[in-house]
Amino acid sequence: MALAGDSILVTPGSGATVATHTVSAKEHQVVMVADADGHIRGSKATYVYRTGYDTHVASASSIAWDIFNADATLLVRVLSIAQIPDIVSAVTGVSITWEMDRTTAVGTGGTAITAWLPDLSQTAMDADITFRLRPSGGATVSTILAQWQTSAEETNNAAQIMQMVRVFNAVPAYLRETGQGILLRQNQGMRVLQNTNTDQGRSNWEVVITVE
Repeated sequence: MALAGDSILVTPGSGATVATHTVSAKEHQVVMVADADGHIRGSKATYVYRTGYDTHVASASSIAWDIFNADATLLVRVLSIAQIPDIVSAVTGVSITWEMDRTTAVGTGGTAITAWLPDLSQTAMDADITFRLRPSGGATVSTILAQWQTSAEETNNAAQIMQMVRVFNAVPAYLRETGQGILLRQNQGMRVLQNTNTDQGRSNWEVVITVE
């Protein structure tokens, strides 16, 4: 990657240094994009949760996973929620309905998932921010954010595409592309619910968040 090639002084008096880059023998100002909250784009600590392939549960309205922010000061932005269906195991074709909700209480039970760090030098995840696979309780819903369907049939074309390129993402494209994401303030969370009562197929979830 190229770095700034020079700098100019623009503030009267003491002068503030502004980075520039040389293109065709001319200096062009280097711009760093900031998010709506004032952070330089890409500078916030990023964390990735992966559930591994989780078998669907033969129980109506089963919570697939939940994330919750119980920290008094930190803000969590959910930037991406990708669902990667398993198309390896031969199963009978079943259409499964999913639901994404805001929550007002943390999930209980289930299996705690530890986020992996894109940069190993960054701070580890705060203990008050939790992610659970298949919580058995809690995760009280407040608002339905999205609903969609998948197929557990490995010969289904849509299932093939989702597995290969992760074409489906539960976070709206505008929120992903701008870095705004879905903001979780203190004592706010999210969950994904498997509404269909079936144990056919499996899903691997990849959830990307930033913490500020």
